[in-house]
Amino acid sequence: MRLSKFLSLSVAMSRNQAKFFIRKGRLSVDGTVVTDPEFDLVESNRVVFDGKPIVMVGFQYIVLHKPLSYACVAKGSEPPSVLTLLNADSDERYFYYANVLGPDATGLVLLSDDARWTQRIKRRLLKKLRVYRVGIREPLGDDGFQAAREALLAPTADSAASVTDLQRRDDRTLVVTMGHTGMDSIRDRFASVGVAIETLHLQQLGRLSLGDVAEGEYLQLGEDDVKI
Repeated sequence: MRLSKFLSLSVAMSRNQAKFFIRKGRLSVDGTVVTDPEFDLVESNRVVFDGKPIVMVGFQYIVLHKPLSYACVAKGSEPPSVLTLLNADSDERYFYYANVLGPDATGLVLLSDDARWTQRIKRRLLKKLRVYRVGIREPLGDDGFQAAREALLAPTADSAASVTDLQRRDDRTLVVTMGHTGMDSIRDRFASVGVAIETLHLQQLGRLSLGDVAEGEYLQLGEDDVKI
C-alpha cells in the first residue's frame, strides 16, 4: 500500500493532505524519514507520524434495521440516534449516513465511518430503486387498489418520485417500488390518490436488503460485501 493512502486511512485527512505532510518529512518508516508519498509499505513496516506510531484501523460498513422513533442524526439528539444501537467500540468513530430515515419510518439504513465511500454510495443510490412496505390506514379493496395503482404508475414530472411497481400484500399492506425521494413525498403521492399511510418500512435499496437482520440489530460487512 502506498504511504499516502495508509496515512489518509489511519488519520482523519484527505489523500492530498497526506501527501503534503509526507513531503514535509513528518513521517518515518522503520526509523527512516520518508518524503515520497508513493513509497510502498509492506505489512511489517512501522510507521510514525509526528513522533507517534500509527496503524490503519479498518472502516466499518453497517446495514442497520432501524426501529420506529429513532432517527439518522448525531448522538445526543432528540429523537434518539440510531448510533446508540451500535456497540460501544463504535463510540470513537464518526459515522456518515448513505441514506436517511426519519423517526416515523423503519427499515434499512446504510452507514459507515468511511466518508469517501459513503459519499460515493450516496451518489449511486440516487439512481437506484427502493422498495417500501406500506401500511395504510383504511382497508383497500380490489377496485380501490387498481385505481390507486393506475394513478401511482402514471408518468410524473418528478422522476425521483416515480413509482415503478405497486403490489398488494393484503387489504392494508402494499409494497411499492420507486425512485429516490423523501418520506414526505411518498406520503404526498399516496395522499393524492386517497390513500393515507400509517407505517412506512424501507426493505430494499437497489440490490441491498435487510435479509434476516432483526429490528434494532445490524450487520457489519466488508466494503466489497455491500452490493447495491
